[in-house]
Amino acid sequence: MNLDGRKVLVIGAGRTGQSTARFLLGRGARVCLLDRHREALDRLTLPTAVELRVDDGDDGPLRGADLIVPSPGIARTHPVLQRAAARGVPVMSEIELAYRFLSCPLLAVTGTNGKSTTTTLLGRMLEANGGPVFVGGNLGTPLIDAVQADAPAFQVAVAEISSFQLEWVQSFRPQIAVLLNLTPDHLDRYATVADYGTAKATLLARQETGDIAVLNRDDPWVWEQRSRTRATCISFGRDPVEFGGFLDGDTLVYWGPEPQPRSFPLARVKLQGAHNRENMLAAVTAASMLLRRFVWADAE
Repeated sequence: MNLDGRKVLVIGAGRTGQSTARFLLGRGARVCLLDRHREALDRLTLPTAVELRVDDGDDGPLRGADLIVPSPGIARTHPVLQRAAARGVPVMSEIELAYRFLSCPLLAVTGTNGKSTTTTLLGRMLEANGGPVFVGGNLGTPLIDAVQADAPAFQVAVAEISSFQLEWVQSFRPQIAVLLNLTPDHLDRYATVADYGTAKATLLARQETGDIAVLNRDDPWVWEQRSRTRATCISFGRDPVEFGGFLDGDTLVYWGPEPQPRSFPLARVKLQGAHNRENMLAAVTAASMLLRRFVWADAE
């Protein structure tokens, strides 16, 4: 993706917007950063080459724009996004932009609850097996930071992904996608729970044969998504299965392609509660598949 000389309008001057502006500038783009709050813009320490504009409803920032990158908190109803769509100006989320420059396998986690815990657990598991590992996304550090000019050469990226981030993706395709659960949420942004679920399911939409979808078989909506992806589906849940993750008393069990299952006793684990056992099951299942299929498979 060639950004040299292209005018890119970034909407939202929070952490994601600032990181996106820095990345784009480093790739030779002409960057305009738009925010509703003048005081937020005044506090920034971005390079002077980044044009800072107050979002006052004026059409000026959109003129000549080749690409729009909205921050996750910017709703699809934002006037600039509506005008961009009417004029055919491409709109791309920060995770989509980052994905197009990412050179390592991507493991992405979404769901209504447990995203941050599962993402953190996955990061620590993979770091314990060798690194370096990028851990971030909606969790805190924007995914775009994994592809900045001064970023290390990550062996794998683990990203928490929100429904908001998935609204403007075109080719975003994690090699391993984890879908934890779905409960009613963000109904100030989505008309129905079904619309919210559709946004979440976008995580799986572009996966191909050979990719992995890690699905919670105890959540009916999540389990239904196995019929809507081309990825190989691996499940986790409470009851034993021949292939996937499950609980055996106080032990997490993962049974994959190997002749024998792998067991992970919980006696010394400080995380408590059924929801955290679910998060740990998801993390163990996803990490086991990633380590086998993508990262250290050649060394095994």
